[in-house]
Amino acid sequence: MAARKKKIEDPKYGELAKELDEILASIEEGQVDIDDLTERAARATELIKLCREKLEATQIEVRKVVAALEEAEEEEEEDEEEEEDDDDEEAPF
Repeated sequence: MAARKKKIEDPKYGELAKELDEILASIEEGQVDIDDLTERAARATELIKLCREKLEATQIEVRKVVAALEEAEEEEEEDEEEEEDDDDEEAPF
């Protein structure tokens, strides 16, 4: 039961998108009873919001990773330049 509760609280993006696609397809195909339409539309709106939040969070994390990689690359280049400078200082000519 705890695993099921966890799944409901933090569904995967793919699961959200799949459910949204199913709702939209059923609406487009006219398979939704008019009495259920409001409920389905509300759920679709909720799913869109959750998907956007996940996308934004992922975008932030990707930016952090890219920034860390760029910083590491800059540090590596600086280290290489310092090594070259040290090598130049050791040469007697």
